[in-house]
Amino acid sequence: MTKPVLHTERLTLRLPLQADWPAVRAFMCSERSAYVGGPMEDENAAWRAFLASAGHWTMKGFGYFTVLHDDAPVGRVGIVEHPAWDEPELGWQLFDGFEGQGYVTEAATAVRDWAYGTLRMGPLISYIHPDNIASQRVAQRLGAQIERETTLLGGPAQVWRHPSDDDDGNPEAYA
Repeated sequence: MTKPVLHTERLTLRLPLQADWPAVRAFMCSERSAYVGGPMEDENAAWRAFLASAGHWTMKGFGYFTVLHDDAPVGRVGIVEHPAWDEPELGWQLFDGFEGQGYVTEAATAVRDWAYGTLRMGPLISYIHPDNIASQRVAQRLGAQIERETTLLGGPAQVWRHPSDDDDGNPEAYA
């Protein structure tokens, strides 16, 4: 498996390392993770979720990148293909204290470009809880549009469709 590293103007996106665990644990055990399976009161459950994220890379060849700014983890952004999902999802998680700086939008744009260009994936979706206004705003900044309402893992979700990489919006380019 190749180990991609993506760079933006301000960020480095790399595969998860054990050194990321304290930042991921803090996120997963906090209210910030309410829309992504948390908060997890059991540190062991958070550890298993962290390992699953790393294992996704081994099984699928893609997953969540750790997003670094000045060598410090500020969040995670990547592609996940969960058995309960209709199709691969572009997702993001921003750690506490890094809001309002555009890190998620910048990182998600880089990951989406990588998924379209390198992985040859078609237009991606993002599942967003109807109450998660901050993630809805990120999706809008990325050019995504709400496609439908659904249920995901027993709760309400919106499916946001990201624009295609080609000029005419035709997903056939990635088939």
